[in-house]
Amino acid sequence: MRFAGKVLFATGAASGIGQAAARRFAMEGGRIAIADIDGARAAAAAREVPDAIGIACDVADEASVRSAVAETVARLGPFSCVLNAAGHASFGRLGDLALVDWNRMLAVHATGTFLVCREALPILRQAGGGAIVNVASIAALVGRDGVGGYSAAKGAILALSRQLAIEVAGDGIRVNVVAPGHVRTAMTEPLFVARGGGDYEKGVASAVQHTPQRRSAEPEEIAAPICFLLSDEASFFTGTLLVPDGGATAL
Repeated sequence: MRFAGKVLFATGAASGIGQAAARRFAMEGGRIAIADIDGARAAAAAREVPDAIGIACDVADEASVRSAVAETVARLGPFSCVLNAAGHASFGRLGDLALVDWNRMLAVHATGTFLVCREALPILRQAGGGAIVNVASIAALVGRDGVGGYSAAKGAILALSRQLAIEVAGDGIRVNVVAPGHVRTAMTEPLFVARGGGDYEKGVASAVQHTPQRRSAEPEEIAAPICFLLSDEASFFTGTLLVPDGGATAL
């Protein structure tokens, strides 16, 4: 029960890695605000998690983020944990990438992470400190054909997190990053399908064939390090990057 008495504000938590982390946080005693651009989906996800509420939030929109944070505090009280797991991906080579897709990826990942962190800081200070975990990707660390825009957006999260960790350490706020490898989520499904020529499982097998573990992860396997970093067990972790990738970046 590491999170008894604690509240988590989590974006992108209506599905995938964010949802798995929210469920684990709740199982260990915490309460969660599940924020998602689709308010109905957020509400539906909240009904499946004990002590959770669903909130509509477009992380790329300043007013929407500010409203979601205020609603969380009004309904659950001040939060001490933040998870930025909202994501968006348009895959393709940089030479073929439309500007609208490039801008949207940066808006969701880089700007979204910035806005949520900025609006959360006064709440975390009010709570006497806390923990922020931002979700990046191994695409921020290594080159991969066809994911250049996504890679740039995730790389921005990593750089932003390091800077923020330095700025808020004196306030008792820790900021860390989790950069997963290949994970089975709705967002990655189109990439795997395309890689497999329309066959999802073939695409997954192709993506992981040269990695040491030769498999993809389930969202719950990424939720574990996320919740570790959110917990007091990670009290000496800040500005840190954890890479649960099955060994992909060891190559």
